[in-house]
Order: sequence, then C-alpha cells, then structure tokens
Amino acid sequence: MLREKETLVDEARKSKKLPNVIWAIILALIFMYGGSIIGGIGIIPIFRVLGKIPYFRLNLELLYLLISLISFAFISLLVFFRITMIEKRKLSSIGFHKNNWFKKYGFGFFIGLAMMSLVVLILFLLGCVTVETKSVQPVGFSAILPVLIVLIGWVIQGGTEEVVTRGWLMNVLGARYNIALGLIISSTLFGLLHLGNPNVNYVAIINIILVGLFYGLYVMKTNDLWAVCGMHSAWNFAQGNLFGFEVSGLNVQVGSLFDFNLVGKDFISGGSFGPEAGLGATIVLLAGIAIIYVLDKKGKFSKI
Repeated sequence: MLREKETLVDEARKSKKLPNVIWAIILALIFMYGGSIIGGIGIIPIFRVLGKIPYFRLNLELLYLLISLISFAFISLLVFFRITMIEKRKLSSIGFHKNNWFKKYGFGFFIGLAMMSLVVLILFLLGCVTVETKSVQPVGFSAILPVLIVLIGWVIQGGTEEVVTRGWLMNVLGARYNIALGLIISSTLFGLLHLGNPNVNYVAIINIILVGLFYGLYVMKTNDLWAVCGMHSAWNFAQGNLFGFEVSGLNVQVGSLFDFNLVGKDFISGGSFGPEAGLGATIVLLAGIAIIYVLDKKGKFSKI
C-alpha cells in the first residue's frame, strides 16, 4: 500500500532501472509483440485441453476468440518479470494494491459499461443504430453462456493493455522525466498500436488516444490500476458482446445480449471499426476527461 501522498511515479523512481524515452517505447513494443509471440506458443496446451470439451468443439469460433484473448496474459507476465526481477519493485507499485481491489475493479467495470452505453445511446438518437434481423451469432438468453465465457478473455486482454501502458510505461517515463510526458507518450502509443487493425481511420486513432488520456488521468489522480483495467475490459466487452458491434475493427460475433448494426456516415457512427471510431465516442470521452478535471479541482480524488 502506498504511503500517504506517495504516487505511482514516486514508486517508479525506486526502480533499479529507469529506461529513457526511446528504450521505454521499445520495451513496451517488445512486451506487446514479444509477449504475443510467446503467448501464441504458451496457449497451445490450454487450447488442447479446452478443445476436448464438447461445448467448445461445437463452438470453435468462441474457442478461438477466448484463446486469443487469454494469450494476452503472457504479455503481462513479461511486464511483471521486468518489474520484479530487473527493476526490483513490487507489483503493487504499478497500482495493484490489495486493499478493496475487487470493489475498485467493479467500479471501473461499471464506468466502462456506462460510457459505452452512453456512446450507443448517442448513436441511437442520431439514427446510427439499427437492430440486426439476421443474426449469425447467439443473441439474448441463448447467448448468456458464450458471453460469460468470453468475458474472461476481455478481463485478461483489457487488464494487460493497462499494465503495459498506464501501469508501467506512463509511470516509468513520469519518474525519468515528468508525468505529463508519460501520459502523452503512453496514450499516443496506445492509439498507434491500433493502426494495423481492420478498417481503422483517423477518428478511431484519435478516440483511442483519448481513451488513453482518460484512463491515464484516472490512474494519476487515484494511484489505482484496478479501476481502469475494469473500464478497459468493460468498454470492449460492451461493444462486442453486449451490443454486438466490432471491437477495434475485429469481428467478435460469438454471442451478444443485443445485436445492433451501425449505419450512416462512418465518422459519426464508427462504421465497421465499431463505435469507438465515431463522434459518439469522442463526445463521451471528452466529457469523461472534463469530469476528471472538474472532480480534481473540487478535491474529490484526495478523498479516495
């Protein structure tokens, strides 16, 4: 647990190794892409075990999606190895404190669901959302089991990206230079990492950078990583398996409680990239950043 007024940047300053900005970015890329390669190999035994279960044999798309999301865990393991073995500090120093961790994660998950629901509501009011009448995936009650199964994967995937960007990169750069630089670089890199996603556009990258700024500011003000892990996972989960949209351009149609389509101009709705590539998400994210600013001015975060 952090001592009073001690921040995650203060914790990062205790590291035995603080990389410069270039090396920090390279390390973050090594974590992401190197961990993905290791994960692709390490996940094979899990795939074989799950593949023997009759339910998964009948739902291979669900199994493939779940396995690909679970493989992100190996990225986190690389970061954890760096923090504990090379930097010689505890995992709590990146914001994983034991006190009230489940409550913090749950609060963040609720915020993530609420934010994506607001995005969808705005798009609905703008006439950009229609109901799919010929679903190719389980929808509603029949989708509850696959939705709950794939949620496990989103928890791992969303948490991993937060470990790399907001937990590690932002704070080590904050410790080496200043936290503003750490926030900007971690958020920008987070956005640029999505450049290779299908159907990406400039609005998508801007919005994903805004997501990074929102999460980063929250971590800075609360010294907590649990909540943004919940926000990130819920944001993706809601897009793909609550509302039935693409997630960052990726088709995740293995089951959804609702099945909606996006129509109209792509820069408003998000098109085939999903709602996070549209102006509805821009509005919600800018409002979220403004709310953090206002709450900080009122001293609300000092009470957390």
